[in-house]
Amino acid sequence: MELGKKNIKFGFLWITLATFLGFILAMKSQTGGEEWKKSMIRGSWKAAHVHTNTLAILNILYGLFIGRVGLGDGAKKIGSNLALAGMIIMPLGLFLFPLMQPIGYIIPVGEWCIIISMGMMAVGAFKSIT
Repeated sequence: MELGKKNIKFGFLWITLATFLGFILAMKSQTGGEEWKKSMIRGSWKAAHVHTNTLAILNILYGLFIGRVGLGDGAKKIGSNLALAGMIIMPLGLFLFPLMQPIGYIIPVGEWCIIISMGMMAVGAFKSIT
């Protein structure tokens, strides 16, 4: 369980940040007018909000189950770190993209971190889940 603790802790922290972003989006929707509703910032921040919550939940589940799958300790650590990296990189890229468009190039890096970490978890689950 020690290995997955950081996934669980940062998952809940990330949910808190996503909830705050949702609050900002709701407030801006009430006061921002039509221009805000059609803006690239709003669209990108909505995507960041959704992905932050989803990836945080995936990390919490990752942390809860990592000790039960049939992977070696090294693979578990790599998978755990990739899940955390993806949870941070992808939504952060979505959030910052409208402000600094070149940062959009990091979004696929976060996606690949998640894909690899979830693939590792799937392999471990098929090997042996206790």
